[in-house]
Amino acid sequence: MENSSTDILAQFRHLQLSGMLSSLEELKKENKELKRIISDMQLLMSYTNVESMLSFLITKFLDYFIPQTLVFMIKQPRNNLLQQYYFRRLRKTADSINESSFDALKDFFDTNKDLYQSGGAVSFKSIENDFPAGAFNEDFHNLRPNLIIPLMGIGGVYGIVVMTDKIVGGEYTENELDYMQRMFSIFAITVQNELHYETSITDPKTGLFTYDYFVKRIQEKIASARRHNTKSAMLMLDIDHFKNFNDAYGHLAGDKVLAALSKALQQTVREEDCVARFGGEEFSILLSECEPDSLFPVSERIRLAVAGIELYEKGQKLRITVSIGGCMIEAQEGVTPKHIFRRADQALYFSKGNGRNRSTIFSVGLLGRARMELQRGD
Repeated sequence: MENSSTDILAQFRHLQLSGMLSSLEELKKENKELKRIISDMQLLMSYTNVESMLSFLITKFLDYFIPQTLVFMIKQPRNNLLQQYYFRRLRKTADSINESSFDALKDFFDTNKDLYQSGGAVSFKSIENDFPAGAFNEDFHNLRPNLIIPLMGIGGVYGIVVMTDKIVGGEYTENELDYMQRMFSIFAITVQNELHYETSITDPKTGLFTYDYFVKRIQEKIASARRHNTKSAMLMLDIDHFKNFNDAYGHLAGDKVLAALSKALQQTVREEDCVARFGGEEFSILLSECEPDSLFPVSERIRLAVAGIELYEKGQKLRITVSIGGCMIEAQEGVTPKHIFRRADQALYFSKGNGRNRSTIFSVGLLGRARMELQRGD
């Protein structure tokens, strides 16, 4: 027993002297760090919208480093709008970078896509001289960008990440750069998947949700009403005399009306509500957490917001009004989205048949007869 203990101690001293023991400890540390990175990557892949992905990334960066400024710029494929998420010391602000800077960086990485990796950090100093004079304005240079991270997809670069120096100073370490590359490579894939999904469920002309997606949301609200007794409602809208816009001013004017109306609807409802275009001049809105007494006032607020749209064509102001029909989403067994649509459509038909530019709410009265609550628009 004594000889055995002596042998073990001798082996331990031999490992110490040879450096093998410290190598084993370092290997254990590396394996532990790798497991942590893999876990972070898996968690990042589980998020389904850009906001939640960014929130997760920010919390993880806090464990490694804090940049003075971090900016995510993502171009939406359908409406071509540039969405920016600007952070100072990992706190979100309302600041933004000039869009021309994004365009210059996107063109550069699209042109040199074979030389750079999606999610890989590139030193701005190493590529700055490859841009023509004036490619970046003074504000961008004052930002003092350190690293540029391109986010690439099938169609090319769709996003750019700009990162400045760390608040503690010093260069980013090899481990920090490695962590960035791993996380941003996953981020690039998950964001593109989300953008493709958004494209598949949105109308190309207005950016609103599609009929199929709206039906899915209605089904969810019906199930929620049965299970949790939640209150939701639906509004169906038609642009009054929409054909007249096309006939008098052309289809481009009609497209302007659709775009202006879509923007007004999105600005009038809450983020948790769902605005969809069913086709032509017909739109629908799903109102989450809406009490019966609130439905008519909400409908009227939307109607008046549309009537207040300022839109001109050939020097003339276009008068845009809508007829609206609404109904609550019932929880009874057997109720389907078709039942809900039929009730909203009946209320809409009543509005259109009684002067237009008004709201009508459908409700079921005694003996199953429909009672319409009508208010004439101003």
